[in-house]
Amino acid sequence: MSTPVLPYLVITGLLLFGLAQKLYGLRRRRDDPVRWAVCFCLASLAMATAFQWFTDAIDEGSGVPHLADALSDVGAMCAAGAGRVFLIHVYYPVSSARVRARRSYAGLAAAVVMVAVLFVAVPPEPDTGHAGAHVDAVYLYVYVWYIAIALLSVSRLGLRYSRLADRSSLRLGLRVIVAGSACGLAFLAVKAVMLIGEETGRPLGWLDQSVDLPLELSTEALLLAGVTIPAWGDRLGTLVRWVGDCRSYRLLHPLWLALHETNPGLSLMPRTGGRYWRRDVGFLLYRQVIEIRDGQLALRPYVHPGATEVARDLGRRAGLPDEEIRAAVEAATIAAGIAAKAQGRGPTDMPSPPPAPPLGPDLDAEITWLTKVSRAFAGSPVVPATVASLTEPSGDGTTL
Repeated sequence: MSTPVLPYLVITGLLLFGLAQKLYGLRRRRDDPVRWAVCFCLASLAMATAFQWFTDAIDEGSGVPHLADALSDVGAMCAAGAGRVFLIHVYYPVSSARVRARRSYAGLAAAVVMVAVLFVAVPPEPDTGHAGAHVDAVYLYVYVWYIAIALLSVSRLGLRYSRLADRSSLRLGLRVIVAGSACGLAFLAVKAVMLIGEETGRPLGWLDQSVDLPLELSTEALLLAGVTIPAWGDRLGTLVRWVGDCRSYRLLHPLWLALHETNPGLSLMPRTGGRYWRRDVGFLLYRQVIEIRDGQLALRPYVHPGATEVARDLGRRAGLPDEEIRAAVEAATIAAGIAAKAQGRGPTDMPSPPPAPPLGPDLDAEITWLTKVSRAFAGSPVVPATVASLTEPSGDGTTL
């Protein structure tokens, strides 16, 4: 067998895994036509790919040349038809979708019957080493015609519904399905060119491995991803969010810890030494932000009124960008307040101005901003320089 086995083996395994997940979900909703269409699509794609790496065994065992190729092509037709039905059910109202789905299934059945009749009536030539031996199969005209119509319908419905879908994972899945359909149409165009070449006596069998096979594998991979993304996309988004929250919690911890040690009574969170409950990291991050802001407000009376200007001037001298200067200024005022309180100084008569607002209206923007402040608090040279300049004795023996 000249067809490489490994790509088909990998894709078949992924298809069967996705099919098992969808069948497991059918236990609760056995009357859901959308899920049945998805299962039919995945099973058909698995059939189309599996027959590609059993080609020699099927053909030799049955004694029918190119039977495995024909079964694989029928699987591809069923997958295209099922994908079309899936989008019909999600795009059209229930009553209209049922009628359209029945018509689509009827068209699929008619096309499969035509393929079977043509395969029996005009069988492909046995493989004689000619690179395009299977390309001259007459049933391929029906195969190309049916899948092209189905994929055009899938592309049209997928683009329309992707604009209306409210779930980001569903929108992405539909757009990947459209990309897979476009790749499939390119595959069919190559197949049609090969058919025309055979008819005109100019075989183009070299396209089979160099162009036809990569397009076929890409189509199946994209369709598999598009059909399954809505199921695992939300979970992946939750995982990405969890990883981001863990990172933000870790980056904010030095700033939160310094404020916690200065005024432990303001904190509802236990001191964990940087560790956290993995399932509750979102809640802990939320509490962390609130307690950092509460700690800043509690320190405002202790911050020297000149701290902001001193830190800003030092940041400009260091050539920092404007946003880094803002973060360093806020971090320096916090450090100055902590240092003043630790040295036993009382509240000033002119407290420092309130901290700069975050660059956005929501909690995510607040976290992003405080992360920059925490990094400046832990690593910016402006922070210790500001504290040092505020604590240096002036000419009369007092500090600034």
